Amino acid sequence: MIKRWIETGAPWVWLNAAAVSTSVLLVFGLLALIAIRGLGHFWPANLYEFQYQETGLGVQTIIGELTDEETVSKARLREAGAAFTTDKKIVNRYLIKTGNRDVTGLDFRWLLEPNIIAKSLPPALIAVERR
Repeated sequence: MIKRWIETGAPWVWLNAAAVSTSVLLVFGLLALIAIRGLGHFWPANLYEFQYQETGLGVQTIIGELTDEETVSKARLREAGAAFTTDKKIVNRYLIKTGNRDVTGLDFRWLLEPNIIAKSLPPALIAVERR
């Protein structure tokens, strides 16, 4: 009975249909993954305004996109030469995309949480890309 069924070729039709269905699902899954991850690149990010004070300098206003956040030990920051006053052993720092490489020489800047006086999300800010 099974031998006759195999000889008709029906199992190969079902196996071929299953393979094509699986391939179609994988292609749509890949397209969905690319769309979810890729479209975020074209969506504008929030712009934050920081009031930042480094030791020995006045208060600076820094505006940019929050790109990354990292938790770092106080000892590691001291070894890197960072100056701040806090009793915490672990400090958060934020990577801000400020742009303006032609003005400041840097596209990104790390801000230490103990030196941040104020952080806000003003609705009137807009990012413009120059070419």
